[in-house]
Amino acid sequence: MAVSYKEDYLYAALRPKKGDKDGKPSVATLKISAKGELTLVGQWPLPAFATYLEVDHSGKHLLSAHYREGQVMVHKIVDGIATSERTDMHETAEKAHCIRGHGRGTHFYVPHTGPNKVFQFRFDAKQGKLSPQNVPFVVGPDEEHAYHQPRHLTFHPKLQLAYTANERGGGISKWSLQPFNGGLELEQTLSTLPPNFEGNSAAADIHITPDGRYAYVSNRDNTDRSARAGQDTIAAFELERKTGRMTLVGYYATEHIPRSFAIDKEGKYLYAAGQRSDKLAAYRINQATGALIRIATYTTAKVPIWVMCLQFENAEK
Repeated sequence: MAVSYKEDYLYAALRPKKGDKDGKPSVATLKISAKGELTLVGQWPLPAFATYLEVDHSGKHLLSAHYREGQVMVHKIVDGIATSERTDMHETAEKAHCIRGHGRGTHFYVPHTGPNKVFQFRFDAKQGKLSPQNVPFVVGPDEEHAYHQPRHLTFHPKLQLAYTANERGGGISKWSLQPFNGGLELEQTLSTLPPNFEGNSAAADIHITPDGRYAYVSNRDNTDRSARAGQDTIAAFELERKTGRMTLVGYYATEHIPRSFAIDKEGKYLYAAGQRSDKLAAYRINQATGALIRIATYTTAKVPIWVMCLQFENAEK
């Protein structure tokens, strides 16, 4: 899912129901009321299922990453509603997992797990066109490093830095953003897994608190553990104020397969969804240390795979 910058529209990528041979991937637009209520106002087909959606800064374009096809696309948004009118499409590589725009949306970045790359684009908001940077992609941490294959990407709110969650082996990487061309340069990589972890784990989502003090990465325990509970965690890192350099805070148990999590707008709470437990775990963020304190657990509908936090001043409590 993605929301407009004014947080008045929500966009959701949909795939056909199982067994629906005539069904097509699509994107739905939902109007968000002042109380947070949703109303479906449009639904249009996409050429392929979108793994990730991002709205450009102008609010006039919806950009999408397509995992299986190895593509990125741009579609027009008209009066807040996403349309089927495509303004651009680029072939990248297999396993395009995410697309994120930086600053005022002049540059977009697309992490790919399989080829261990982040593709880099410039964006013309007037035309709705992407163009590869002079250096079209950067390579993630070396495979021998163990913590490679960038999956999701986010930006530091105050410094010219980007961070990726690295799926294979569980890792987090810090990247500098070059001031003139927006190119990424790898600077630091750390493991996101506890040192005593045994089994198969894959990092998934990554978020930074609004003040830029702490970063978090979710770790999915994919090990067959029929005899005992999984070891899914949220890893926390403190970010040095001037350089953004990462230091481990700790690892915190969470629900099974935390594919997605979110931090509220004030940076006080973190919510992690267990894709295979049908639970949503709520944590208070210790403002002094970045540690997570679990405060509640909620039952959700089946297979929760995306979490977002919005703030409504007029919403009923």
